[in-house]
Amino acid sequence: MKDVLVICAMGMEARAIPAGYRVVECGPGFRAARAALDLAVAAERPRLVVSAGTCGALDPTLAIGDVRVVSRIESPLGSFEPRALVGVPAVLRSQDRVAVTARDKKKLFDDGAEIVDMEAAALAYGCEAHGISFACIKAVSDLAGEDLPLDFNLYRDEAGQFQTARIAFAGIMKVADLMRLKRQGTLAVQQLGEAFESSVAGIA
Repeated sequence: MKDVLVICAMGMEARAIPAGYRVVECGPGFRAARAALDLAVAAERPRLVVSAGTCGALDPTLAIGDVRVVSRIESPLGSFEPRALVGVPAVLRSQDRVAVTARDKKKLFDDGAEIVDMEAAALAYGCEAHGISFACIKAVSDLAGEDLPLDFNLYRDEAGQFQTARIAFAGIMKVADLMRLKRQGTLAVQQLGEAFESSVAGIA
């Protein structure tokens, strides 16, 4: 599967992908995702790029760990229709900022999306420019009805990376909530890893 490139925002997501795939960790946001894609394509052009990772739920019926294959992406960069994977389809809102509050998520849900992430649109846009096939699979790590413990958008540097030291300091009084979010993320990536092979195999 070396001609399949899997791009994940975080290391915990990348480590969940089954062995045998070429996996790149890009970091959060549009800029990081596009830069990682361009570097990987220049090094060894893949036949297929898969955006894989966690997402926020916008649909209130979704649970932690639910895996969805993305049928359409709506974003500031435009609309995209990834290749169909095996699994339950969903419409993804992809944006270069964290959807922090239940109110934020409800607005995006009312606009027609079911899940939200921060990288897929930039990857889809880049794949379109490179003429490479693109697919997307996501697992839910936070619920539609919950506020995140911090506004993580306040702790990003000029390159869009999260500033972990500042987040740790800001989260001193919210350790329990941050630990819960981490546990949810761990469950989500486990489910992602278990679903990935059967979802991608049909087109890989």
